[in-house]
Amino acid sequence: MKIESITSRAYRLPLREAWISAKYRITHHELVRTDIVTESGLTGTGWCTTIGVGGLSIASLLTAYVNPLLVGEDCRNTERLWEAMWQDLHFAGPGGLTTLAIATVDIALWDLKAKAAGMPLWRLLGGARDRVDVYASAVNLHLTHAELMDQVDRHLAEGYGVFKIKIGRKDFEEDLERVRGVRARIGAARTLLLDSNQRWAAGDAVRFCRALEDVRPGWIEEPILSDDIAGHAQLRGRSGIPVAVGEQLCNRFEFWNYVRAGAADVLQPNVGKVGGITEWMKIAHMAQHANLVVAPHNALELSAHLVAAVPNGFMVENIEGGNLADFGIVSQAPGIENAQVVLGEAPGHGVVFDEAALARFAMDPLAVVNRQSSMHAGI
Repeated sequence: MKIESITSRAYRLPLREAWISAKYRITHHELVRTDIVTESGLTGTGWCTTIGVGGLSIASLLTAYVNPLLVGEDCRNTERLWEAMWQDLHFAGPGGLTTLAIATVDIALWDLKAKAAGMPLWRLLGGARDRVDVYASAVNLHLTHAELMDQVDRHLAEGYGVFKIKIGRKDFEEDLERVRGVRARIGAARTLLLDSNQRWAAGDAVRFCRALEDVRPGWIEEPILSDDIAGHAQLRGRSGIPVAVGEQLCNRFEFWNYVRAGAADVLQPNVGKVGGITEWMKIAHMAQHANLVVAPHNALELSAHLVAAVPNGFMVENIEGGNLADFGIVSQAPGIENAQVVLGEAPGHGVVFDEAALARFAMDPLAVVNRQSSMHAGI
């Protein structure tokens, strides 16, 4: 199972509608795809996405430095290869672009391992279940109250029982009104999740959560800056609302700092940001030892396999307009039925890119030198 060739490419994908949160306005995603071919002709595919920045840098890092190091290696040695990439890139930065680059390779390696074993990825990784629950999510902070209710109605019609909305508007009372409005719309039996995208200081987060305890949110996500572990612990100790964190964290050590501080109830590792499947599984098992659940951030097509693999896997996120199928670039991928992803027996992760569709979004380095970023400060 020796690696014969590795290629990495970057693509720029336009969102159907801009995403506006408490921090950003996003018009595009950038996707970096890595294909690994073995001497026997078997191909594994991995990818990561960004919120509109860094795609070419990740692809360049892979092409110039990482990929040549792996040619000739056995693709089944995921632990050794992950550690080698981590050690080599650590001094270039222990997170961000480097872990995203590692992730594209690591995911492709695991796709190869599963295909070689003739097993679906979820089963190869542990096989705790063959289906996972999905919650409805959207970047909706900019919507009017009426537009937000229309969106919630649409998700209700699609059969969802768990809903996540963005909070963190400048007007505290307006946030409260929106949350109470959604709770009234979905009823007491369904679950409402809140995401403030690190909008507040710890004291403001405590005040907000106390004001909403009667609404019984399922969690408050990223209430304050992810660097402020003590603030999260303070909030968790002073509010009855579970605290969810993790989409900004880049490795198991950062997650462990939250766990040992008692600063989280739900861990949300993003498979791209933590460097791929190898590291994600370590974080999930660490969470299990601490009696915490994992509900990964985004990346539904891969996250479904990961949540299905571990006993403390909770749910996966279907963020409206943000899945691979929403961009029209896949011919095959795990899909949603009745608010669940049902995972089949096809070997690998089951994602097949539509080459012609994806080619339309290929990035040209010379054409984007002076391009304005798609990510701007939000409202």
